[in-house]
Amino acid sequence: MKRRNIGWKKLILVMLLAVVLVSQSSALSSIGDIYAEQAGDTAASAVENEQAESAVEGDAGDQAAADDAASEQADAGATNSTEQVDAAASDAAGGTEQADAAASDATGSTEQAPATDGSVAIGGAAVPVGGEVTLSKVTATTEVLSNDKFKLFIDEATGNVRVVSKQSGTEWLGAPQVPSTLPPNNKKFVDSPLHLRYTEGSDITTTYSLKDSTTTTSYKVEGDQVVLDINFGAEGIAVQMIYTLTDRGLQLDIPFESIVESGSARLTSLEPLPFFNGALETDEGAMLIPDGSGALLNFRTNHEQYLKGYSEYIYGNDTTFISHTHDMLSAEGKRGNTIRESIALPVFGIYRNGVGSMTIVQDGQYEAKINANPAGIRAIPVYRSAVEFMYRKNDIIFIGNSGMIPYFQGTMIAGDRSAQYVLLEKEEANYVGMAKAYRSYLQEEQGVTPVADQAPNLSLKLFGGILREEIIGDTFIKLTTFKQAEEIIESLKGLGVGNIVATYEGWTKNGVYGAQPQHKVARQLGGKSGLKKLTAFTEEQGVPLYLRANYVKPFEATGKYSERKDAVRGMDRELLVATMYWPSDRWTKNYLTFHYLKPEQALNKYLKKQVDDLAALGIDGLQLQYMGELIYSDEDKASITDRSVAANAWIESMRLVKEEVGSVAVEYGNAYALGLVDRIEDVPLFHSNYIYTDEAVPFYQLVVHGLVPYYAGPINLREDAEVEYLKAIEYGALPSAELTGELSSKLHRTAETRLFSSYAGDWTAQIAEEYAELLPLYDAIAGQQMTNHEYLAPKVFRTSYANGTAVIVNYSNEAVTVDGVTVDSMNYTWSKG
Repeated sequence: MKRRNIGWKKLILVMLLAVVLVSQSSALSSIGDIYAEQAGDTAASAVENEQAESAVEGDAGDQAAADDAASEQADAGATNSTEQVDAAASDAAGGTEQADAAASDATGSTEQAPATDGSVAIGGAAVPVGGEVTLSKVTATTEVLSNDKFKLFIDEATGNVRVVSKQSGTEWLGAPQVPSTLPPNNKKFVDSPLHLRYTEGSDITTTYSLKDSTTTTSYKVEGDQVVLDINFGAEGIAVQMIYTLTDRGLQLDIPFESIVESGSARLTSLEPLPFFNGALETDEGAMLIPDGSGALLNFRTNHEQYLKGYSEYIYGNDTTFISHTHDMLSAEGKRGNTIRESIALPVFGIYRNGVGSMTIVQDGQYEAKINANPAGIRAIPVYRSAVEFMYRKNDIIFIGNSGMIPYFQGTMIAGDRSAQYVLLEKEEANYVGMAKAYRSYLQEEQGVTPVADQAPNLSLKLFGGILREEIIGDTFIKLTTFKQAEEIIESLKGLGVGNIVATYEGWTKNGVYGAQPQHKVARQLGGKSGLKKLTAFTEEQGVPLYLRANYVKPFEATGKYSERKDAVRGMDRELLVATMYWPSDRWTKNYLTFHYLKPEQALNKYLKKQVDDLAALGIDGLQLQYMGELIYSDEDKASITDRSVAANAWIESMRLVKEEVGSVAVEYGNAYALGLVDRIEDVPLFHSNYIYTDEAVPFYQLVVHGLVPYYAGPINLREDAEVEYLKAIEYGALPSAELTGELSSKLHRTAETRLFSSYAGDWTAQIAEEYAELLPLYDAIAGQQMTNHEYLAPKVFRTSYANGTAVIVNYSNEAVTVDGVTVDSMNYTWSKG
């Protein structure tokens, strides 16, 4: 009897739990619907609203309102100052985007649970078991433009577009066809030609042009353009998008003068055509992300449930905004972001089932992000990538004891925005075809021409000296004198390294991290007379000599510049201070600090006044440190500038050096440097290994090889010697070495402990041996366009060049045979055309 009672109790308990779960499901669904519509109005507390009104800049220098907000926040209990920055200063869409996703799916679940009607969920959309997926109809059916190659159709209700090839009939959809079971809110999200982000003070909210009836969309055809007017009524923001057909595909323009803010909302970013050529999970293809050398995200139905995708600034984060470059902040210190590659080329692409598109970000590229989302995010089964144009950026400021306060730029970043969608099909619809198309664009529209002298050589970096701080005073540590530099070059020449280009670093007063941006020759290394002897020697030996110069990031303790007049400021209007980081935990080394120079001051006050003296030293070129990899803005109230000012100053600096000195080199090689520089050091050879990317590809190298010589990292500083050696061969990167005339142990207790093994006596023989082995290959591919890159087998790749030369690299643990040729494990082979 007891057992029977216990059984009935269990049964009743199970039934009660079932009732509760059903009730909760309905409640969650209702709450989701309500939250989706009102998240921006109800999510913030009264304290946050008061802070919001004070945190948006009116007069950037007026701190009174911010102080009031800080007091309110302190009374309410400030957020712990070491909270993750993403939570405190959201740079992406706030809670409303996720709320919309929850509201659009009645279950509110991110799991792919079986549906009750016998269907299964694929990427959040229910699909009948055993049947074909029914896709939504194409709605862009009104023809509005036509040229020799393409027709443009528009959806009169949404403003989204469809481009059709006249020759093949291939279609590129602005709004992809999605499963017909996709929830209505998500369907509107996909069909919207414009996603908009705005702030009313404390956070960023996402909306889209089809979200509600308060937004109106209309279009008109004006000559060879379609002008789309979108008015977000609830937010009081109006914007115009212009479509034009070109020989390459579709041109999109957003005139800055068309943007109107008539309410309290302030525009932070625009993401036009966010689903252009989007792909379903069942499509065959991949997204190209320009992360480092390039990365692919392959399409598949079986994948993890990602919470967020890729969203990074073109040319890297803006260092002026501390929350962009750090993931944890406090008043005492900052933790840097995880080490990652940046975007060197302003392009991205997607290809599916032989239909490809590559987007080139043009106007506004210096203040833009590239977004790439895997399928499943927001319960939408579509892979998509788009450009996000930034109009206001935000950061964190600290005031008193109030903790972190989000702060937004008051004035929009000015300038038109534009992007070109290059349409590809069939055999060109892949990352190789995209690279060829972008290379063609650079040469035909940007005037980039190949560097004349591309004979293969060894890049020899020589480290001069550095200051070491002592208990009393400083000591100048000599690592390579000018005389020792001659001896190292002579030694390499004697070992058969016949073609060398040398770059001297730390040659100025106080060495590396010394008296920059002044560039006076260090007397401890041999003085000006010793440097002139070195230049005479290198000329005699046929070795071009570059000097590395720093006009961007001087060391605060020993730099010779005016902090007040020359250094940039952050959002708090204080001098922006950068530091080095502890490699173990990425927290700041607050005793090693730098400033960033105002770009126009760097050019006009320093470089222009020194360039004649530098040329008089008899050198062959100048390597402009940081200018090929770093651009930033300035929040100095007296001269607020965006990142385009830095990019243009660096471009002018490269032109000046090329004209007055002869040759110019940079590191990393951002796109704005192409066509100006003669060499690129430390070119990106890897990607950042984000969890959603599948493999690195040499997209950068497919574009650049044969236009300008580029070099891998130093042979003597490799972390994984075998892999980095093979990667340089696979990607066609020339060899380099960074050597010193003294033991690197002398660098202990200095800021340059990265040079863990640099003594020339230990390395010249190995460098000469590697150079001799690779020279025939590099002779064969010198100045040649890289025309193909293929995956042959797991960890086996082939790279091909215009003259028929082919290189096969095997990273696997076993030998492989390709076309009758066996390649040993962790080895390579190559053949002439």
